[in-house]
Amino acid sequence: MKNLLVLLLLLLPGLTLAMGTPPQKPTAVATPGTPGVMLRNDALRASPGTAAASVASLNRGDKVRVLTSDGGWTQVHASGKTGWVRILSVKSETATASDLGVLVETGKRPADAGKVVAVAGARGLDEVALKAARFDAEELARMDTYVADRADAEQFAQRAGLASRKIAYLPDPDHRATSTGNAP
Repeated sequence: MKNLLVLLLLLLPGLTLAMGTPPQKPTAVATPGTPGVMLRNDALRASPGTAAASVASLNRGDKVRVLTSDGGWTQVHASGKTGWVRILSVKSETATASDLGVLVETGKRPADAGKVVAVAGARGLDEVALKAARFDAEELARMDTYVADRADAEQFAQRAGLASRKIAYLPDPDHRATSTGNAP
């Protein structure tokens, strides 16, 4: 009996290996990026630039996954393909304040003659942002600290080496007079 038990203990690892690994439950593969939606029709390009080859066409309302940004371009994944669209053609559904940093950095990079960069900025307030807005007395008080009077502005300009220049007012469109005065 003892020999049988020893034999069984010796054979058990071999039997386990011979049977193979038990079937595993498939694990869900997380799709990279954040959910987004196309705001307008645009070509999905192989690289960030208007000269890049078009790999597909995306239509307004198409669901995409936003991966990253480069200047005026956003890399997205849609319909099994990955490519680049203009930054203003897509909206990330989970956009954050840090996304605006990409727009700021865009203006600081040297121009690449092969890339056309769209002028981009904050798109403004939408209905969701307006509904989520709340009064913040502290923020309002902080904004008041940014106020500068004329004397402060003139001192700043002088320290920065700025000089004032007189500029003629545009003519009033309602009064097509030939006056060249500087009256408002």
